[in-house]
Amino acid sequence: MAIVVAFAAILLKSFVHWLESVLINKQFLELRYQYLVYPVVGIVLSLVFIKYVFGLKQFEKGLASVIYRINFKKGKIEEHHTYAHMISSAFTVSLGGSVGLEAPIAITGSAIGSNLAKRLFLNDNDRNLLLACGASAGISAIFNTPIGGVIFALEVLLRRVNISAFVPLLIASATAAVISNIFYQGQLIVFTAKPWEPSSVPFYALFAVACGLISVYTIWVIYGIESRFNNRNQKFLVAIFQGLVVGGLILFSPLLYGEGYFVINQILNGTFDAFMKNISLQTNFGHNSIFLLFVFATLLLKPIAAALTVSSGGNGGIFAPSLFIGALLGLLFARIVNLTGVAQLNELNFVVIGMAGVLSGVMSAPLTGIFMIAEASGGYTLFVPLMIVSAGSFFVTRLIEPNSIYTKKLANSGLLDKAPELEVLSELSVRAVMETDFPSFKPDDSLRRVTEVVSGTRRNVFPVVKRNGDFVGIVTMGHLRSYLFKHDLYDKVKVSEILVQDIITAEINDSLSDLMQQYEQYLEVFYIPVLENGKYLGFVSKSTFLNKYKELMKEWSEQKAI
Repeated sequence: MAIVVAFAAILLKSFVHWLESVLINKQFLELRYQYLVYPVVGIVLSLVFIKYVFGLKQFEKGLASVIYRINFKKGKIEEHHTYAHMISSAFTVSLGGSVGLEAPIAITGSAIGSNLAKRLFLNDNDRNLLLACGASAGISAIFNTPIGGVIFALEVLLRRVNISAFVPLLIASATAAVISNIFYQGQLIVFTAKPWEPSSVPFYALFAVACGLISVYTIWVIYGIESRFNNRNQKFLVAIFQGLVVGGLILFSPLLYGEGYFVINQILNGTFDAFMKNISLQTNFGHNSIFLLFVFATLLLKPIAAALTVSSGGNGGIFAPSLFIGALLGLLFARIVNLTGVAQLNELNFVVIGMAGVLSGVMSAPLTGIFMIAEASGGYTLFVPLMIVSAGSFFVTRLIEPNSIYTKKLANSGLLDKAPELEVLSELSVRAVMETDFPSFKPDDSLRRVTEVVSGTRRNVFPVVKRNGDFVGIVTMGHLRSYLFKHDLYDKVKVSEILVQDIITAEINDSLSDLMQQYEQYLEVFYIPVLENGKYLGFVSKSTFLNKYKELMKEWSEQKAI
């Protein structure tokens, strides 16, 4: 599985980089009016494939859907997610959509793992584990960060983990990294860290606060735009309009084109200042204030461009934009401090640490930020500053915004308020606990027949059904007790005279969670008749339901112990 995911990630990255090389010159990113059109084309192509080629009326994007499925749907992911994200995100990103490929790759890997588990008839625990292995392999293959891939799966997706889960995650992540090293020569981030100075610690602490504040801004902007302008019905006019807005933002700052790794590497290579002279307004960038204002504006516009790209119908994630924002924030912070003369900071170190800080805050994943950037930067030279900034950014972000970019969507839609252990009840219908071995009576049956039937059964509740199957009511042993010893009434009293009609019923397609609400509301009820369009089918007893509930809770607890 890890090999398949690794090749999928390599194929996606290679295609995107090739198409970008055809469309733009990353070494000389001059102002070109094609940038206004490219994002529109990419978003429309993405919609065409999703809506017409794949025939999907609804298409879930983002890792929030994977987190929801792990916690509430036993890790079940539809098969179309194994390929649809790759194709739609390839068009979106290569043609300028201001988002990243990491989330689509992670979702693709998760879907491959989930569907492999389905093919192998594995249980829910193993399905969730294979899902996480797929996501880990995808991240590892892209960044060449096997440890970061494992921690990402644990920190962002699984949350709760058993030690035994580490082994398959490590194998999947390491395998993907090996495949990536053999077949993929590109490197997203090229940088060799330099030692950090202890005298810079106060600045790292201050920088952590800045990363946290920018992380909050990023979460709020992306969630606000996606929830307000989401093209849920996949309308092409809406996609074109929002795509033009993205194109307009790229016209203002060509740095917003695509994922932004070429910009990050220009900064890390020390050629960013010269690179800036090649883009629009080049004559003004010689002045520090104009340069810094432009970088700051680009930093603030990146989440807006990313949100508009996804909400319009394009596909991509916030992973790469978070790194882009963190890199620009690190450059901006260090450059301002250096210009003031208060201290002389290593700008490149702050660029790298800024990536980890914003990633930690936005995704609520400080360990992922620390290890992924430490691995990608070629070592653990900056490990202490990475810890300071990532932890500080995480703390500041959570102090203001309690949810990550992924869980905020779930929280605001009310999904996090649902108890995952109870949500499993919604996946099963009443049919799973219905019993049918109850003797039935017709309304015109005599009391004599009732006593004959009752004497030969262990049941104490009986349905009353018309000849066409329509449910009329019930007769219970409590109602019969006063008649059983009055033999003179056996042939005079009919069932229609002693039945109870005003009772609680359930439909055969009701979920077990609906059934639980009925039992909670009517504590005195032990048996509930099950109907389908008014026809009697059987009964649900409280004891049978509670036994099923205990069984499901046991399965859920074992699943959470992964």
